[in-house]
Amino acid sequence: MSADRARIKPLSRRQLLQALAAVGITGPAAIDLVAQARSSISAETLRQASAILGETFTADRLPVVQAALQRNLDQFQIVRDLAIDDSVEPAPVFDPRRR
Repeated sequence: MSADRARIKPLSRRQLLQALAAVGITGPAAIDLVAQARSSISAETLRQASAILGETFTADRLPVVQAALQRNLDQFQIVRDLAIDDSVEPAPVFDPRRR
């Protein structure tokens, strides 16, 4: 049984949305379901990305890169989850430089 699980690949976001649409779940409901499935960065994903870039991560470097990227992904998710009431007006001026 565990050998079968090892061969099963996780669904991509696109495949998941297509499967949800096939059973009649579309629009905001589908987006909410996909958003609830937290993403993680696998070592295989990093190997494929490094191959595309023409780089190679050493066995020592791979866990460091994976941890840093996962931390960034988690921080981005916190920002995405932030709910701002419609009564809050946007800043009249945006200056991204820190002072």
